[in-house]
Amino acid sequence: MSTTPDALDFNPMVSPHREDPHLFYRAARGRPIAFSPTLGAFMVTRYEDLCTVIDDPATYSSSVAVPRFYDNPPEVVAELERGGVPDTTAVVNEDLPGHTHFRRVFDAGFTGSRVRAMMPTMRTRANELVDGFAAGRADLVGDYAIPFVQTVISAIIGLPPEDTDRIQRWTDDVVTLWNPLAPVADRVESAKRLGDYTVYLQRIMDARRAEPREDLISDLVHGANGFPGLEDAHIQSIVRGAARVAGFDTTRDAITATMLSILEDPEVHRRVREDPARTIPRVTEEVLRRDAPHRGLFRITTRDTELGGTPLPAGTPLLLLFGSGNRDETVFPDPDAVDLDRPNVREHLAFGRGLHVCPGAPMARAEIRVALETLLRRLPGLRLADGYEPTYIASYFFRGLERLDVVW
Repeated sequence: MSTTPDALDFNPMVSPHREDPHLFYRAARGRPIAFSPTLGAFMVTRYEDLCTVIDDPATYSSSVAVPRFYDNPPEVVAELERGGVPDTTAVVNEDLPGHTHFRRVFDAGFTGSRVRAMMPTMRTRANELVDGFAAGRADLVGDYAIPFVQTVISAIIGLPPEDTDRIQRWTDDVVTLWNPLAPVADRVESAKRLGDYTVYLQRIMDARRAEPREDLISDLVHGANGFPGLEDAHIQSIVRGAARVAGFDTTRDAITATMLSILEDPEVHRRVREDPARTIPRVTEEVLRRDAPHRGLFRITTRDTELGGTPLPAGTPLLLLFGSGNRDETVFPDPDAVDLDRPNVREHLAFGRGLHVCPGAPMARAEIRVALETLLRRLPGLRLADGYEPTYIASYFFRGLERLDVVW
């Protein structure tokens, strides 16, 4: 890779970073922390530096972790205002002390008991989807991972399953509005539709206020873990963002990335087939490390500081690239390999760490396990389709396969 300043820029939406960001990550880890003109932030790529930032929320504020809707251009903001879309921050953007209330109520939706209660739904849906495969062939992204995770996340949140398609379209709009690299015209169209989503969610929230159920929306409305319910605007933000976006995209991509790694490596595939109960959790963690489904989040410095030898004045934006830290060779030897016996694999940053560690991580791990167990048990002859080559979605925050074509 060239060592000119432009070569240090990073744009996950286009080639070559869209297909393989790891060549860039490797080069960036060997150099001082650098600024990306495209992303408008300094890129943090080394594991040690990432942990320094995550573990010091007083110096590195999360207030800019994901972009706010109302930070969009004026023509986008005008449509949001016209639709009555509330201007609030996401949970992941909250610093202490305010973060505690939001997080404690949000956590109630992902307790161990909730995970266990969801297991029958996961198993039923996974088997239904396999039953529906065309004879001998499937795309495990569109035919399996997407509808599987949609079913689970809707049940967790409390969204009617019959509304999945339109909720997914709205969710895609949320992702577009978060993406400062998306065309402004696309963001305007997404903003126009978010007013309908706001009305839709408000109706469900009002229904849960009158008749609570065992779902996340009821927790957010009525409160949990000794904390009162949240304001409606914040509930809207949590449901459409931290719950529906993060709970869908990352789990979808983790399922397919893990399945691809199994099918690409005959030795890994053999070990998983021979001892699935032991090896599926291992391969899951290793692929979460190696192919983190979430690219990273932003921070901003609250004071003058220094990170990795680079001076950072107060107000400096940073992009934490977890996928790079997870392949830092100083922490994970032979980082590009899938090593089922890696002793420190659970130290990966795929679910974050510390104050903002992902509350849905236990649920996501359960979803991945059930999805893989069902495929491997039901389709013992599963293999990649002849000529299949992985291609990746153009995404600002997520790294996921466009398709995963398999035969059996």
